[in-house]
Amino acid sequence: MMRTTFSHTTRFLPLVCLTWLAALTLAARADAVFSGARDIPEAKLREAVGDQLQEIESKGATPARADDAAFFLASFYHKQGYSRATVEYELRGSRVVFKISEGHRAVLRSVSFTGNKNVDAGTIAKFFSGVALADIAKSDLPFHEAEVAAGADRVRGYYVSEGWLDAVVETTGTRLSGDGTAADIVVRIGEGMRYQFGSVTFSGDSQYAPAELIAGLGVNPEGPFNPALTNVMQGALRSWLRGRGHFAAEVSAVADVTLAVSGKVPVLFDVRAGPKFRVSGITQTGLDRVKPEFLVQRFKKITGSEYRPALVDEKYRELLRTGLFRTLRIVPKKAGADQVSIDISVEEAKQKELGFEIGFGSYDGFIAILRAGDRNFLRTGRPLTVQLQSSQRGFEGEVLHVDPWFLESDWTLRTRLFSQFRDEEGYSHNGAGVRLEASKKLTSRRQVSAFSEFGFTTVSSAEIDPLLLGPLEYVLAAVGVTQTFDYRDDPLNPRRGFVFSNSLELDALDGQLAFGRLSARYSYYRSIGKSLIAAGVRLGWNIPVGEAADVPIDLRYFNGGGGTVRSFAERDLGPKDATGHPLGGSFYTVANVEWDFPLTDAIGGALFVDAGNLTSEATPALEDVRLGIGAGVRYNLPIGPMRLDFGYNPSRREGEDIGAVHFSFGFAF
Repeated sequence: MMRTTFSHTTRFLPLVCLTWLAALTLAARADAVFSGARDIPEAKLREAVGDQLQEIESKGATPARADDAAFFLASFYHKQGYSRATVEYELRGSRVVFKISEGHRAVLRSVSFTGNKNVDAGTIAKFFSGVALADIAKSDLPFHEAEVAAGADRVRGYYVSEGWLDAVVETTGTRLSGDGTAADIVVRIGEGMRYQFGSVTFSGDSQYAPAELIAGLGVNPEGPFNPALTNVMQGALRSWLRGRGHFAAEVSAVADVTLAVSGKVPVLFDVRAGPKFRVSGITQTGLDRVKPEFLVQRFKKITGSEYRPALVDEKYRELLRTGLFRTLRIVPKKAGADQVSIDISVEEAKQKELGFEIGFGSYDGFIAILRAGDRNFLRTGRPLTVQLQSSQRGFEGEVLHVDPWFLESDWTLRTRLFSQFRDEEGYSHNGAGVRLEASKKLTSRRQVSAFSEFGFTTVSSAEIDPLLLGPLEYVLAAVGVTQTFDYRDDPLNPRRGFVFSNSLELDALDGQLAFGRLSARYSYYRSIGKSLIAAGVRLGWNIPVGEAADVPIDLRYFNGGGGTVRSFAERDLGPKDATGHPLGGSFYTVANVEWDFPLTDAIGGALFVDAGNLTSEATPALEDVRLGIGAGVRYNLPIGPMRLDFGYNPSRREGEDIGAVHFSFGFAF
């Protein structure tokens, strides 16, 4: 028994020692006590000297550290209006005791201005105190001499910015109440002459006409003269010249107030544009996994051409979007009398990723996604992604390869191999295929693309009459073109702007041209305060060569759901069979208007009105348009909102639901 007891004691002895040491450490930890503080809570005092207290607690209490903390604590009191506050300290072992004598607090009771002939007192008051003149007495602003002096400096800065360069602002008329708790301040202003911009001339080697150089100033050189504005013009003109290939351009400005005539100050810009530089090539460091020629190819188009900073910046953004680099620095360096070398240094990011996502949709149910990707497939800098998605509707898989510089051109090629097995309402289908899409940005706002698709599909059903399904087995070959005009400020979370796109597609079934597809979309977004108004219209038209029934059911249009008319369940608007299963159609329209407004920082509300139709006729028709009126909740994320919507059906027919609830992600249109 004795040996057993001794053994257990030995086993727990280190733990006992560690506990004892921890207790001693906590007991010896430096602390602060605030003695004499009455008006200001201790929490605010600790916050005011938080950095100093942290140093005392981590490094120990010494006279020097305690003295620093006492100084900053006294400064804090003075800024709160306690002009006579004093703070002393006493060290008691590891504890610092701050002995505070607050004194009385003084506030601004009134501020008046004299001598201001050209600027109203209300404008001056906002620069002086940040508060409207009529509100100063009730704003409880602390009186602090240093802040009063700073306010006077702000007023003078305003006068100088408006051309009164000789303005004098003094606060010599301060009066304290008998008990020292209120201050009345008189601010005396001597405005002096107001200077204006006079003639603007250029000297030196400019190579450009005066009208072009004035445009390069970025600001119209008229109105009140301001030396700071002259410096801004000088920098803008230098950037303007460098943006046109003059890499070593220099600009100096001379604006001598003593030469002013009737207050008009002449400004002379001495311009040394120098030669236009050309890009001689690139140097690169930091590449390991990506092939060195990758960066060479990215800058091939501008190598040997005139140096333009805007083009270099565009290449910088292009490289950042690849996700290949954790850090990226691009520095143009002079490499000769008229040559620029682009120095690129990078730190590569992790280029392989494995991700897993889960989600839920009103139609698909629970969704699980497994994604594996390589941003640097075969060391080419091009991404390859494999994605597997499983939901309560079925299984989908795809392999996607994206080449943003197809054949080292401005075209992007997306190659997608796909396979899917899905159960829709009333029928099932499975198939596989390949889709190629080449796209190019013609401008920053306009993009065109061409695509082709080849695949085979099998349709089966235990509930819909096979005669209503169209072809049950077919091989699809499709080609088409799309153009997009995108003027949104953010494609994922837009707050203003619009997007318009339209596409034309030709589809062949089993080698025979079967139908064409025409679609268009327009969406508009505008912020009003913190709320958002969005509106959109969409349409699609299948133009069959033969009978409309010959279009396979899984290639028809469907309407209703979280992204269309929200008073109907997914795919539930439009033609149905005798048992109520949706059959799809050849022509559809959707129109949406939505008002999104904030409820909290992350949660918002929405009110919306939807309208749309779906017809099986081969010709377009705006008949049988159905409405949806509803409200929703939004959980805002950086990449778009998570949405929960309820759409009410105001013209419910026999057999239809009163409305529908939708849970989805992203904007509805």
